[in-house]
Amino acid sequence: MRYTRIILFLLTILLLASIAVAQTGDWQAVKNLPGGIKLKIKLKRGRTFGHCRFLGATDDALACDYGGMLNSVRVQYRRDNIKAVYLVHNARAIGFGIGAGAGAVIGATAPHPAPGTRGIFVVLDAGILDGAGYFFGMVLDPFLHGKAVYRP
Repeated sequence: MRYTRIILFLLTILLLASIAVAQTGDWQAVKNLPGGIKLKIKLKRGRTFGHCRFLGATDDALACDYGGMLNSVRVQYRRDNIKAVYLVHNARAIGFGIGAGAGAVIGATAPHPAPGTRGIFVVLDAGILDGAGYFFGMVLDPFLHGKAVYRP
């Protein structure tokens, strides 16, 4: 039952994301986004850095939460100052997966000093490179964004 709910939630997010991408000039697409989704906001005047958690939108503004380690900051952006709203990829998870896959391939295809050690090298290389991939994803995450939800 739990897995069914998770799958339905993920399908809902994908459906909403595809609807939002199809309507990039429509503010209603922003208002229909589910709360808690990560967004990248670009402004006409001013700057933002990183991603925020979507709290909600009205006809005039968008509310976002920039969560920090010690405190979180709730910010409202006026609609007339918003240049674009983007959905966000999880760059850490993507980097982790790419690093683990590359490590497994390298461990499996590299020459090994003793027979029967291939499995050890697969696990070892995957473990090292998934950590490196996660780190690079963490560093690049604030600079990357996904599909546009809104562009006036």
